[in-house]
Amino acid sequence: MIRFELPYPVTTNNLFATVGNRRIKSEGYQRWLRAAQGAVQEQGRKKMRGTVSLSIALVRPDKRRRDLSNTIKCIEDLLVSMQVIDDDSLVQRISLQWVESGPACSVIIQHAEEQLAA
Repeated sequence: MIRFELPYPVTTNNLFATVGNRRIKSEGYQRWLRAAQGAVQEQGRKKMRGTVSLSIALVRPDKRRRDLSNTIKCIEDLLVSMQVIDDDSLVQRISLQWVESGPACSVIIQHAEEQLAA
């Protein structure tokens, strides 16, 4: 099991900006990436190979309505870019929830378990 505490993630809607005909990482996303990469480095950059499960707990940063599922992409991309996981296509299960207190974003990475019963 690997656990990281990260800054609150950027919503999928704000990851990229359009400049001319190109899509580039937004300034907010670039700032978050630098902070999140630093957090991973400080906490000990670990690696997990093969299929994985992610458990993500988020503390709401304010009272605005937010779409919980829009926070997943930048976390997955961070884990791949930092070589914590091999590829986000290997994520077999994601558990995502709001929590009342704690770090802004807690991520637990585990080896994927057998499929849940339907």
